[in-house]
Amino acid sequence: MPKVKAKRQSVSLDMTAMCDVAFLLLTFFMLTAKFRPEEAVTITPPSSISEKPLNIKDGMLMVSVSPEGGVYLATDDQQAREFMLERMANRYGIAVTAEMKKNFMASEIVGYPLGAMRQVLNMKPADAKKLSKGIPIDSTNNELSYWVGYAKLSNPELKVAVKGDKESNYKVFADIIGTLQAQNINIFQLVTGPENKPK
Repeated sequence: MPKVKAKRQSVSLDMTAMCDVAFLLLTFFMLTAKFRPEEAVTITPPSSISEKPLNIKDGMLMVSVSPEGGVYLATDDQQAREFMLERMANRYGIAVTAEMKKNFMASEIVGYPLGAMRQVLNMKPADAKKLSKGIPIDSTNNELSYWVGYAKLSNPELKVAVKGDKESNYKVFADIIGTLQAQNINIFQLVTGPENKPK
């Protein structure tokens, strides 16, 4: 007597639970991701053979130098930003309103002379970016020293990094390093790009 063949049935798996988990994970990672901070200008750093990554977990004060020599300051430490704003406004007699403070905190970059501070703080960050020409650091008017000093006063653990374009003027770097040393900041990182190795 011939054997009876059993009907082949396709195996069906309910993927609903797996899809739910995948979308929950995707949502979690999207909501907890920290976006790269806004940069004042496009900077192409010089290359080096250093393989030490920039550690920004503990807070970082980034001094950036544009190809034209403009100096910009950025930090992700909100407490330090608030402290810098209060001290700089008090120093120059500017009454900071809630709207001005909101505009300052929304922009992560400081890149204007203090004479323009009132005007810049009354503008939205996108509009204020157009007025950013850099913080003065010349010998007669070194405003960068005040910004850096107040940031370190607020958070002494704040690490300092200097990032400059490979086409920037060396004198600007020398002035920045002199400013940092005058604030007794002798340990800082220079941000460079990876060296292109020949194939």
